[in-house]
Amino acid sequence: MGGVKVGRNARQTLREGRKNMIKKIAFVGQPTKDLEGAKKFYEKVLGLELDADYGELWSEYQTADGTTIALDTISPTKSPSHATYLALETDDIDQEVARIRESGAQVLQDVWENRDGEGRCICKMAIVLDPDGNPIMLHEIAAWRAKP
Repeated sequence: MGGVKVGRNARQTLREGRKNMIKKIAFVGQPTKDLEGAKKFYEKVLGLELDADYGELWSEYQTADGTTIALDTISPTKSPSHATYLALETDDIDQEVARIRESGAQVLQDVWENRDGEGRCICKMAIVLDPDGNPIMLHEIAAWRAKP
């Protein structure tokens, strides 16, 4: 089984003379055909609070670190494309997956561990689906890798 390489950080890239043009994630857009159903999922199942509501077109949620999740009915594709996915950090992925499963939401892929070349667990992940079938990755970073 192959290991995962952890990339260099942005400061090292800048020191080497290359500029990183991407500053941060502006927002993560999740296409939906049923905005009200999606809002219920993101609020009741994932526990997020509505931050901005633009009627039938668009709704926004903000995570604790300030990342915006936008539920989008005006996407150019007009339907979920699964070309991108949302990854949400959690402190206890096993508990979150159990809670989500109890809510009746679909767990597409149960918890698995991602290991580095030395066999150490670097993170745990699982994939659940929102009401439109958009995959949402749940992610728990290993304690030894977590930043204080």
